[in-house]
Amino acid sequence: MRIKLIISAGLFAGLMVGLAPGAHAAADLNSLQTGSDVAAACANPANVDAITDEERQRLQVCGAYINGFLAHYSFVRRQVEKPSFCLPEGGVNGERVRRVYLALLKQKPELRDMPASLDMATSLAWAYPCKGKSSEKQ
Repeated sequence: MRIKLIISAGLFAGLMVGLAPGAHAAADLNSLQTGSDVAAACANPANVDAITDEERQRLQVCGAYINGFLAHYSFVRRQVEKPSFCLPEGGVNGERVRRVYLALLKQKPELRDMPASLDMATSLAWAYPCKGKSSEKQ
């Protein structure tokens, strides 16, 4: 059941990417199938003070994927008996999720070939475990 929900999140996020304004060209460059695909879309810009249009589009694709994943989670979280992650009551922003995701893949590069939705759920479970305090990695 949990795997089915995670895969559904990935499919929903893919739909959200397709609907993001101006994201079609960037989506063509990133199919967002694996952790590596999402990591490429979510990579830090070369120069934060001078983000290019291409980088802005790429980061919009990343944001759409993250927002789609979190939107799906908000719909199904009450139906999950034992969630693999528990977000703070106040929620999390997409930028924080992006940084947590990139940190996980940097620390555990063997996960890069897994489906993107599983990597996203894993990064959230890593940063926001359900038992005890959060072990957020930076």
